[in-house]
Amino acid sequence: MSKFNLNQSQFSDLLNITHKVFYPLINFANKDDFESILIKLKVGNNFFPFPIFFGMNKSNYLKYKNKKKLDFFYKSKLVAKVDNLNFFSYDKKIFGKKIYGINFKHHPYYKKFKSENYKFLSFNFHKIYKHKLSKNFFVSPENFSKKIKTKSLSSFHTRNVPHTAHQWIHKMLIKKHKALLIQPLIGQYKIGEYQDKTILKLNFIASNSYKNKKVHVIPFFSYPKYGGPREAALHAIVRRNYGCTHFWVGRDHAGYKNFFKKYDSQIFCKKNEKKLKIKIIAEKEPYYCSKTNNITNKCKCKNNCKIKINGTIIRKMIINKKKIPTIYMSKIISRHLKKSSLIH
Repeated sequence: MSKFNLNQSQFSDLLNITHKVFYPLINFANKDDFESILIKLKVGNNFFPFPIFFGMNKSNYLKYKNKKKLDFFYKSKLVAKVDNLNFFSYDKKIFGKKIYGINFKHHPYYKKFKSENYKFLSFNFHKIYKHKLSKNFFVSPENFSKKIKTKSLSSFHTRNVPHTAHQWIHKMLIKKHKALLIQPLIGQYKIGEYQDKTILKLNFIASNSYKNKKVHVIPFFSYPKYGGPREAALHAIVRRNYGCTHFWVGRDHAGYKNFFKKYDSQIFCKKNEKKLKIKIIAEKEPYYCSKTNNITNKCKCKNNCKIKINGTIIRKMIINKKKIPTIYMSKIISRHLKKSSLIH
């Protein structure tokens, strides 16, 4: 037996592929898929924007390069048997430029990608083992669809605790589409971001405050790639696979610092809306209007009234042990937050 211990990112990708979260991708990308996704935005004849690959560092590659079969383990549990192993290389600079743009060498995820993926591996699944997973960890599209009885289902992706601008979006989507899926990203690794359990718990609290049985919260077990427009389009495909009809694409959705322009993700997803097969909601970001004392995204004030609301501002308050004003976050949310709520 050749035992290979999956890391969390590899295991989450395996779960999402084998449960059709990333459909039409049905396996980790082989070399042809990798190139087709990067260059043509396709897997087979279907639109697909971001390659989901299985990589190995140099030491693991040297250890497993002559193996014919592998047994995948995660946290000491056998999760899959794979065969027909095929190692391949791909120019990492092409990946970097296509995903992150001309300054890709300075992007932190590209640096991570380059250091962790000496070689890539494609394979066939020989057997996949089912394990009982907590609903706070993973919910498959199949299981989620069993409890959904609505023709219109809007969706909201987040990797944050909900602040007042998020809740404005939630309420707008509920009012317009009657039903909403809030799907927080679980599987973050960046120091200073919120702990997974905190994100999920406080999105549940926010959803319960709406007193609407058609508002659902389930985790999206993955990891942030900070891939801007292409990753935003991947998120749209994920929500389509969960049965959603509409998807909110936010300001600098899946972005990182200044690698992408403010509304690049919205523009890209709108451009490819038909191929994504889900309606894209692309509106200006909401803010606090100091003249009307309301959250809005289109006030008519002539003077400068906008107070920006985002997670970075709030996390700094938490780190500095400052009280979070209610213009930024509801008290029912903020009272649960402290420095230990963040990854450190």
